[in-house]
Formats: sequence, C-alpha cells, structure tokens
Amino acid sequence: MTRKIALLILPLALCANWQNTLNTLTNSSTTAVQSGSTKSDGINQDYASKGLKEALGMGVNQAVSLLGKQDGFLNNSAVKIPLPSTLKTVASAAEKMGGKAYVDDFVHTMNTAASKAIPKTASILGDALSSMSIEDAKSIINGKENAATDYFKSKTGDKLLTAIMPIIKESASQSNVMSSYKTLSGFTKSNEGVGKEATALLGQASGIAKNFGMQDALPKEDEDIESYIARKTLDGLFYMIGQKEKALRDNPLSSGSKIIGDIFKK
Repeated sequence: MTRKIALLILPLALCANWQNTLNTLTNSSTTAVQSGSTKSDGINQDYASKGLKEALGMGVNQAVSLLGKQDGFLNNSAVKIPLPSTLKTVASAAEKMGGKAYVDDFVHTMNTAASKAIPKTASILGDALSSMSIEDAKSIINGKENAATDYFKSKTGDKLLTAIMPIIKESASQSNVMSSYKTLSGFTKSNEGVGKEATALLGQASGIAKNFGMQDALPKEDEDIESYIARKTLDGLFYMIGQKEKALRDNPLSSGSKIIGDIFKK
C-alpha cells in the first residue's frame, strides 16, 4: 500500500516542478517584451523576437500541460500512441481469441509512460526558446506555418530523447509495459497456426509499405518497445506545439496579447 501511495504522489510533485518551470519561462518572456522598444514606422526586430518567444512560450506551456496530465495521451486521439505496426496483426488475432484485455492494457501502459515523461521536456524546450537568436526569430515569423515547431525539433530533438528515455524505461517497468508487450507478443504464438499466419501477413504488409515509400510508418527493425514509446511521445509533443503555432498564425488576436497580434497579423 505504501508503494502505491508513493507512486500516486510522485506525479503530483513532478507536475508542480514542471509547471513552475513553464510559469518562469512565460513570465520572463512577457517581462522582456514589455521592456522592448518599438519604432513608429513598424515593429523592430528586437520587439518581434521577444514577442515570438512569448507566443511560443504559451504554445509550449499548453502542449506540456495537456500531454503531461493523467491520460493526456490516452484520451487525445490525435496523439494517442497506437500499437506498433509489428503487433497489429498479432493483436487482431489475439482479440479474436479473447485477448482484447491484453491489447487494451498494453496500449494503456504505453500512453501512461508517455504522459509521465512529458514534464521532463519543459526545461529543454525553455532553453531552446531562451537561446533563440533574432535571426532565428525572423526566419520563424516569415516562415511556413510550422517553422517554429521545426525549430524546436532541430534544436531539441536529440536532447529530448535522451532526457525522456530513462523516464520511459522506469515508467514501463513500474507499469509492467514490458510484461504486457511480451504477453501480447506471445499470445498467438501459443497457437502455432495463428502465429504463422500473423507472421506471414505482417511480412506482406511490410513489403507493401516499403513499395509505396511508407517505411517511416513501420517501426525500425532494431527499435525496442521503449524506443518506440519515446519516439511517439515526441511526435505527440511536436504535434501539439505545431497546432498551437498554427492557431496563433491563423488568429493571433485570440491569444489576448497585443504583441502577438502585431507579429502575426496578416
């Protein structure tokens, strides 16, 4: 019982820590904006750069807040982590044989691990935001609708993966995700006929995907389940940041910030 209570308290403590990080990030950006200078003939580069940081700070805050809460991934169909492609055929066979509970449990444990890992990304994203140069800001403001999201990917991708992997592994261990994975993987193997059929169908699906240039949709051959969860966790994070960026560009006044409205107004 003591261990269960500890596991319940830990996420709350983590939540407080990353929320403080995000609040500091957003407040510092806003303060910097208020001290920026403007020119009568338009928006100068310093003002625009600081305003952009305010806008992106809001986007990062929202993404981390939504995904880092309980079931933040599981209850969001846009980012919910699905079964790896290598298991879908096996899972379908397992469900037909009464193993749906194994499938559901595995999906749940993957998405829970992702939500627990998200708070660790806040400080890394904040560092990328703080180090953004005026030239970076100009490129983002004048770039395509996901230019800021691409900036975060290029500056933080590897660091984020390194940061969240230990949490993914720990969460996977605590929630028995590896046990669920092995159970699901081995469920149909107990029936030799179904196992062979699933393997054959999986091989056909992989071949078709590669023929149509869809290799990226398949798990990497040397990718273990923990790496798969980590990769999909970051996919979901950048998707949410991208959605916020697009919303700010499409309707900047909705943010309630004058400077954001000035920067992204059409």
